[in-house]
Amino acid sequence: MLRREVPNPAKRQLPLHIVQGGIQNGDRALLERLARGRQMTRSWVVPKSVVPDDEAVIYIRGYGFFATARAKSQAEPRSDWKNRYGADLDSISLIRPPVSLAAIRRHVPSLEWAKYPRSITTPPPGITDRIRALIIGRRKGEIDFDDGFLAEANIDELRRVALLKAHGSLSPRKRAAVYRARSQAIRRYVLLRANGRCEGCLAPAPFLGADGEPFLETHHMTRVADDGPDHPRTVIGICPNCHRRAHYSEDAEIFNSSLIKKVPKLEAAVRKR
Repeated sequence: MLRREVPNPAKRQLPLHIVQGGIQNGDRALLERLARGRQMTRSWVVPKSVVPDDEAVIYIRGYGFFATARAKSQAEPRSDWKNRYGADLDSISLIRPPVSLAAIRRHVPSLEWAKYPRSITTPPPGITDRIRALIIGRRKGEIDFDDGFLAEANIDELRRVALLKAHGSLSPRKRAAVYRARSQAIRRYVLLRANGRCEGCLAPAPFLGADGEPFLETHHMTRVADDGPDHPRTVIGICPNCHRRAHYSEDAEIFNSSLIKKVPKLEAAVRKR
């Protein structure tokens, strides 16, 4: 009987490096342009071990794992940044929605980098496998929707959950869970979209709530439809004064109509952030 180990003939798994999007590299808008045009981005700050064909996952603060790419060149010292290396990246592919830091910490708890994600790093193989699985799952539509996760999810994840449908084939319990998750996601999404400013009168929130966040309220501008919570395009984040005006003022109907007209622009602005 053969007892010695036989080398695996399978292709060697390429390293995966976590790199940072931002001022020194590229922001969300740049990555979206590169992904559409299948272009290359030059001299991205990377670990010095990077060689051609290595994989990279691009992290953007406030969004999370935003895109994947491949190294087109070997890492070389950058002339404009001491002790930093750069390499060309191509094959930019967006992750929709981006994997938030909350999701990374939840699904890859052994990734020490996630405790203070301000640097580039090359995780060991076992952790790399979990990162790849998380990204593959996200691209297949997998996403958490329990209360604990939604409290920390990014705005794109909240929008994805908000748009979930509780299909009739699901059990009543599962449909109720999706309904509840959508309701919470819509509320949190709209408040993040408002970003501390009333979407009606544009004034800053009148005070901070008990949670330390700017206090705004969510207002449903149309009746709940489709056997589920309303849609982000029919919910708006407004101050208490505007909320009362939308319900009780003599011009409530006209004011409500004006709010409905604002939301498409607000939604478009979110996609451009």
